Amino acid sequence: MIRRGFRVLMQGLRGLRHTPRPFFVSAIVALAVAPASAQDPVRPWLDWRTLATTNYRFHYPRELEEWARDAAAHVESVDSAIVALVGYAAPRPVNVVIDDPFAIPNGYALPFLDGPVSVWWAMPADPRTEIGDYRTWGEILSVHELTHIAHLTRPSRNAFQRQIWASLPVNLGPIARKSPRWLYEGYATLVEGRITGSGRPNGVWRPALLRQWAIEGRLPTYGQLSAWGDYDGGEFAYVGGSAFLEWLTKREGDSSLVHVWRRMTARVVRGFDASFVGVYGDAPATLYGRHAAELTRDAMAAKAELERAGLVEGELVQHLSWGTGDPSISHNGERVAVVVRERDRPARVVVWSAGSERPDTAAARRRVEQQKRDPQDVPDRRFYPVPKRPIKTLLASNGRSYGQPRWFADDRRVLLTRWAPRRDGTLRPDLYIWDTESGDVDRVTHGAGILNADPHPNGHEAVAMQCHAGHCDIARVDLARGAATTLLQADARHSYYRPRYSPDGSRFVASVNDGGQWRIVVADRDGSNRRVVDPGDGANRYDAQWLRGTDSLVVVSERGGIPNLELLNIADASARTLTRVTGAAVGPDVSPTDGSIWFLTMHSRGLDVRRMTRQTPRADTVVAITADRFGFAGLQSTKAGTLAAGPLAPSRAYGVGPRHQRWLPGGYYSADGAGGFITVFSGDIVGRLNATATVTYGEPGTWQGGSVTMTWRHPRPAIELGAQGFLDEPSLGRHPQALADSLDATAMQSFLALSGGRLGDGWRVRGRLGGGAGRLDPDIGLASYVRGLGFAEMETQLSPSTGAQGFVLRLRGHATRGHTRARYQRLRTTLEFETTGRDAFPIQLSGTFARLMAPGSPHPFELLSIGGAASPVADSSLFSQRYSMPMFPTGIAVGRALLAWRVAVPTSTWTWFYEGASATNALYAFRDWNRAVGVDMEYGLPPIPVGFAPRMYTRGGAAYTLDQPFRHQVRLFLEMRIEP
Repeated sequence: MIRRGFRVLMQGLRGLRHTPRPFFVSAIVALAVAPASAQDPVRPWLDWRTLATTNYRFHYPRELEEWARDAAAHVESVDSAIVALVGYAAPRPVNVVIDDPFAIPNGYALPFLDGPVSVWWAMPADPRTEIGDYRTWGEILSVHELTHIAHLTRPSRNAFQRQIWASLPVNLGPIARKSPRWLYEGYATLVEGRITGSGRPNGVWRPALLRQWAIEGRLPTYGQLSAWGDYDGGEFAYVGGSAFLEWLTKREGDSSLVHVWRRMTARVVRGFDASFVGVYGDAPATLYGRHAAELTRDAMAAKAELERAGLVEGELVQHLSWGTGDPSISHNGERVAVVVRERDRPARVVVWSAGSERPDTAAARRRVEQQKRDPQDVPDRRFYPVPKRPIKTLLASNGRSYGQPRWFADDRRVLLTRWAPRRDGTLRPDLYIWDTESGDVDRVTHGAGILNADPHPNGHEAVAMQCHAGHCDIARVDLARGAATTLLQADARHSYYRPRYSPDGSRFVASVNDGGQWRIVVADRDGSNRRVVDPGDGANRYDAQWLRGTDSLVVVSERGGIPNLELLNIADASARTLTRVTGAAVGPDVSPTDGSIWFLTMHSRGLDVRRMTRQTPRADTVVAITADRFGFAGLQSTKAGTLAAGPLAPSRAYGVGPRHQRWLPGGYYSADGAGGFITVFSGDIVGRLNATATVTYGEPGTWQGGSVTMTWRHPRPAIELGAQGFLDEPSLGRHPQALADSLDATAMQSFLALSGGRLGDGWRVRGRLGGGAGRLDPDIGLASYVRGLGFAEMETQLSPSTGAQGFVLRLRGHATRGHTRARYQRLRTTLEFETTGRDAFPIQLSGTFARLMAPGSPHPFELLSIGGAASPVADSSLFSQRYSMPMFPTGIAVGRALLAWRVAVPTSTWTWFYEGASATNALYAFRDWNRAVGVDMEYGLPPIPVGFAPRMYTRGGAAYTLDQPFRHQVRLFLEMRIEP
């Protein structure tokens, strides 16, 4: 009866093979939107809360309650301001997930027409970033991300387009589908500036980037505007895109952008270029070229103005590329620690001599010899200082670099910060001490969220930022115990940045964001007597450092519209500018011995290290580079709007939260035949309770049936429940094997499992324990059997690395004990090795050994078998006897012992492999191999709760088989699986 019912069902499903094209397009769309949040850790076991306003639902861990309430109180005012500018209101309610997984500022939007979602990371931005100018971090983040929602969820007015997209798993509007990245990021940036009066359009960093890149002739082309892999290239979608859109609105009016959005969503289907041309008259690339020409003109005019006053840039110490870290001078003034970064390598901390670099005598000799061999040759001219030779170098460890170095008074040890993994998959910055003589690195704190720490002259404590709950306090860290004590408490509307001790350790200085301005504060060592030191001119000031022997500070000041170094007197708050640069000067440190000031200056390829000595001329006066004189090459100021706070109801427990359902298609293809499946997924926005229901259909000989699986992740370990029913008859496949009929069966199986894992610094452990019970109806024989089993499996992964090379060593073990006609035990072990990093030769090695042990004659269904595609409905833990090799038919080899291996060389997209497997009844007598060479590609995504997306895995490729009976044949294959 079971078999007959399955066959009737499968015959009906086979009638669906000629599926309309959108069915397959939807799978591509689902994968396209998922990577935006694929790296977010899933932590549904936290104490999540929900807070509702009229149009929004906020979901957040309890520790972020204060931050969430502050953002939610203003969100309806933000919403009204956005709708007035964008001209459209998103579908309601909009769900917002607030978290702080990595202690970095970020956010993103998923503009689904059937349920838009935005994710906000509560960690505030610092003033040194393009997003560091804000009244509150929650305000600027909410305006930017909710602009995306209102902008990109405008639906098509074409009924056919709406119907097609509404039938797909992910319903996206035409603006979201057709817009280049620079357009939607630039537009959200433009709106953030107009509504808040702050943000990138009103900060110093947008004009700094545009001005400096234009001066050097390196503005991105139109094709590079959305995605540019050069230094800070990704920022141009925001800063360059917003400036271009503002330039367009000055020509054609503010309403012209809304006209573009209306044309893109019209009944007449148009792409972005056609919609743009109809409003502005020329192609976007053409008008961007004119905008870039005008921007270059204005930038050169600003440069000329600064040169007339006299550029004061200091002495160039080292010409570097990419994001160089702030220099730190040792207390004896002899050495400099700095973080050096490159495009494709992990950052490293290097120690240089603070003195002049010795000439390279070997290079000089080579030049002399070269001149002798060819007297008419012209030797190289040196334009930049001799590259400094590192005295000491600290490479990245386990894929994560060290940074923010600060010297101890002993001139030997350096205090460092490094983002370290926590067991729940999140990252937090912690403190480490590097002994530059011995090379030892000792960890000080664990999961403390410590940044920009400065050691006290006594060597026993440090003052630092401690970032948590959406703000950064100033804290004292006991370096022996790793304990932190709060000195200056921040909140959702105020945050501190970069503290530094005075030379005698009696006071410290820091910056605080207060009402949209970064100001300097000075306090005693214990946090008492806090006072603001500010000239009252409204300029942002930060990066404060004590000038030894005086009551003055060296700070970065944005007075005049360019970040420059400035002397700030603590007693009377008077200010005197030091540098005059065209881009930006930041990150000062003062040598304790000669009073020289080391700092960084920005150019279009990175940050240089420079120095001002006592003999270096000072700028003294400020040259204002503003937008009214120099356009987008200067600082502009938009009057801030008022975003009133509204009343809020108390928060409530999250429960199972908002839920959403999606259907997702899939397929599989192997030597057995072809098939497809449909999965219906139901999940909540933080992944607490997910479920999938899958139905698969295909040619005879392939997996056919269905499964229902649920995962409840609120407890730890997670609880999994499921049931599967399938018909698998490999003897009816395209290439049936002699032993395949012993595997033919219909099965009904349910299971219960517990699963969980932990992460560490360079290691990971995952485990699963469970059991299943069901009924097996084999083709051989007339009897049906109860199939019961228990299983345990563990995966341990070590991933050590140093610098740009490392390896991954992964050990998987599985044990099953069950009864199907007779008792049996099955063990399966896999060992994998893979090199990682740019400097390592790419290779992957793996080996699998499995053995079935039974006192009598086990049922043939439980024998180890090779071949076929992995099942999209059968849980792999319940059917560990199957070893997938889709280039061979199921049952190509069957036995009580199995040995398999694989050697692969990955490239940027594809992986070239050579693999083989053998099964035998005589233990260790593996003679008949089934081998293949080929190319494949794997793509896996974890569950993405905020996108209401399940776990997905796909592997596809082609193989050339080497052994009989399929020698010298080319096989295509595809495996897919969707799980909750």
